[in-house]
Amino acid sequence: MERKVQPKLNTQIYEEACDWFVEFRDGDLDANARREFDLWARRSPEHLAAYLEIAAIWNEGPSFDPLQKWDADTLISQAAKDPDNVVQLPRSPPPDAARETPVAQLAADIPRRPWPRATAAIVVLSLALGALVWRVALRVPTYSTATGEQRSIALADGSVVELNSRSKIEIRYSKEERDVDLLEGQALFHVAKNHARPFVVAADGTRVRAVGTQFDVYKKASGTIVTVVEGTVAILRDGLARSDASDGSASGSATPNLPAPPVIDGSHQVLPGVVYLSAGEQLTVTPKTESKTAHPNVASATAWTQRQLVFESASLSDVAEEFNRYNERQLVIQDPKLYDFHISGVFSSTDPASLVRFLRQRPGVKVVETASEIRIARNIS
Repeated sequence: MERKVQPKLNTQIYEEACDWFVEFRDGDLDANARREFDLWARRSPEHLAAYLEIAAIWNEGPSFDPLQKWDADTLISQAAKDPDNVVQLPRSPPPDAARETPVAQLAADIPRRPWPRATAAIVVLSLALGALVWRVALRVPTYSTATGEQRSIALADGSVVELNSRSKIEIRYSKEERDVDLLEGQALFHVAKNHARPFVVAADGTRVRAVGTQFDVYKKASGTIVTVVEGTVAILRDGLARSDASDGSASGSATPNLPAPPVIDGSHQVLPGVVYLSAGEQLTVTPKTESKTAHPNVASATAWTQRQLVFESASLSDVAEEFNRYNERQLVIQDPKLYDFHISGVFSSTDPASLVRFLRQRPGVKVVETASEIRIARNIS
């Protein structure tokens, strides 16, 4: 009788399935990542089967041993009584012989017993589940938004983060500090008060510290813009933190100590190199400089939370950068002479046609729409 060969279990596939399962549990997959998962799942039936098995194990895990009677010693003892689980090893050779025998030959001399497929499946899936648990436990919480998407995220300390389109943050909370890395885009932070545990946002070499404050951080290509809605924040560039720290505590540190914002009674020392912003103030930080906005419009800076784009004599290049955050079809400036073309107005971030209609009405501007782009050129006719 012909013996049926059982297919081998692919550990790598289960590891990939674990990674995808964790991503979906975090709920921070954008449209591109979901398309990648779809391609991965369609690549092979084994991919989809592995993902479903991981999901089933995760969901049904607590029902396997609800009374917790299967401790590790009991399982080892029962496994030892099963002859199919015991492999008899040859008697150890003399020390000299062991040194002279090639490792490959020693491995070949060990008798092997084929594991039942069910046992192999349990082992592989148990390893995959263990890896999944560790990934969930050790993973840095990450939140992101796709193009045109906005999210409101309630953090464990009671703070709330409003995340703008095409943005991404990582959360690292410790007993001493609440750290948030703004990796991309823009976020509005509503910080819960805790004087013993400051809230620090890092964005492209800029660190913003607050205690109980509301402020907006926008990481742009040209620099990082910090706008304070309520309270006071302290802002420091990492380069200044390492070179100007008076007590030396920040020297050589990737995340230097940042002094707390001053209070009304002046109990906090104002240090050189640190910029303090109060409600209604705005600061733009670049790798080399920082400059306060003369007359900031805080409502305009946070208008994105109302799905609005507000431009006040903004250059067309700035308008294009902002527009492209909310739309799959990108705005492309074909003539560099249009970079300094300035625009003022209020537009809906969910209705790109409103801005396109506005541009079509501008003299000297030509708009050409394709399936993937909205091209802006000079109209020289």
